[in-house]
Amino acid sequence: MSRIRPFERDDLPGVASLYESVMRSGGRTPPPLLGAYFERTLLDHPWADPEIPSLVYEDDGRILAFLGSHVRRLRFDGRPIRMAVPGQFVSDRAHRHKAVGALLLRRYLSGPQDITVAEGEAPLRFMWEKLGGVALQPACISWTRHLQPARVLGDELLERSHRQRWKPVARPISALIDAVATRKLRVSEPSNRGEPLTPEAVLEHLLSVVGEIRLIPDYSEAFLRWLFDEMAAVRTRGTLARCLVRDQDRVLGWYITYLQPGGIGQVMQIAAADRDIPAVLDHLFHHAQSSGSAAIEGRLDARLFEALAGRRCVLRYGTRVLAHSRAPELLSAMALGHAFVTRMDGEWWMGHHRESFR
Repeated sequence: MSRIRPFERDDLPGVASLYESVMRSGGRTPPPLLGAYFERTLLDHPWADPEIPSLVYEDDGRILAFLGSHVRRLRFDGRPIRMAVPGQFVSDRAHRHKAVGALLLRRYLSGPQDITVAEGEAPLRFMWEKLGGVALQPACISWTRHLQPARVLGDELLERSHRQRWKPVARPISALIDAVATRKLRVSEPSNRGEPLTPEAVLEHLLSVVGEIRLIPDYSEAFLRWLFDEMAAVRTRGTLARCLVRDQDRVLGWYITYLQPGGIGQVMQIAAADRDIPAVLDHLFHHAQSSGSAAIEGRLDARLFEALAGRRCVLRYGTRVLAHSRAPELLSAMALGHAFVTRMDGEWWMGHHRESFR
């Protein structure tokens, strides 16, 4: 008998084994802590919602497909709504001809959530659009601020040519080129003060910082503490930096980013009023530069465009951002830049396919 049903705690070994075989090593034996990670992030986090559960496709007692559910609370024009984010979406290779992944996604999109948002490449986008979803084109654009362009370009060329072993030889040469070429790219030390961003500060200043935006996160202190701890634990993305930026006593905004010395840091969230975006970006770029990051990149927000364009940032088409909702006004808010929903509010930052879990 085949059936789709909610994910249960007893399914953890089977789900961890399936995920290991499809997305990680290819073997059926998961590392010791992978199951505990799924339990912590899917079943036990502060916003776990039994009405929008993770799903499994089961056939004769064997789990053939899995879709993780990450529920986030938002406010749209002041009223509470729920956003669902599908993650850890995998199906057994031997049974993909049964379209078990599409069946799981269709069931998930039919849930009681107000909107569903995901990031994915062509196969997911194809299924998504067949089921009535759309791609949010502006959010599909990513930006990059190069701080050591020769290092980034050299590493990328070596990886594309499958010559990664030459990196230790090439990097001293890249460093010499960057030392000369990046004088004009260097970011001056900002006059504004940075301090650690706390959950209390986010809750206190969110509305004043993001302004009159229709769709915003409805954070709680418990959720932010859980989220910051989980994000910091994903060491393969680098070191998590959470920085509140002040001009004397006035809060300008904040940024939350992974810093990667010698690599590309990933920005999870930038919050600032329109007039303060340039100052917050300059603080971020200087922080990344001081950490030794070769570049810093993030997902485009329409409010950031002008400031990014004036700071030598490169724009490119990146991972597709997909949305599905039965409420056209929610899709419009997302598409037209009337939403403050960032990488931090989804599952982009998670380490389920990166960490060792040993």
